[in-house]
Amino acid sequence: MTDDWIERKDKYLEKFQRIIVVVLSWTMAVVVFFATIELIYDLARYLIYPTIGLLEIKELLGFFGSILLVLIGVELLETFKAFRLEKSVNVLTVLMVAMIAMARKIIMVELGEPSDNVNLVGVAAIIIALSVGYYLVMKARSEERKQA
Repeated sequence: MTDDWIERKDKYLEKFQRIIVVVLSWTMAVVVFFATIELIYDLARYLIYPTIGLLEIKELLGFFGSILLVLIGVELLETFKAFRLEKSVNVLTVLMVAMIAMARKIIMVELGEPSDNVNLVGVAAIIIALSVGYYLVMKARSEERKQA
């Protein structure tokens, strides 16, 4: 009786987990879609109604930040898809998403205040940690392939 109850509970939890992952995937797809539309709209608006001179640095950084944000969304969609199909999360993809997010943070930061320097040191430490983690995962995978 107890084993049967545990199996049914596990089956329901697994179904619930699949539903949540599908809902999150679709939610992320909608967000990525609208972020892409907004990026295209902003670019078209700039091209139709250009300001005097070339593209301002602030606007250029905004475009880069938006592009990286869409890229983060696409990578997260890939992570959801892998989890849904393989029931596992690719650590390299998660590390890459985190590194892209940190790159976006650096691009979007406006220097000037002393507190920004402290934030940049924190971001640098996170980037170093993510890079070391990425390196170690790649090294472990390389060693696994050599042994196989």
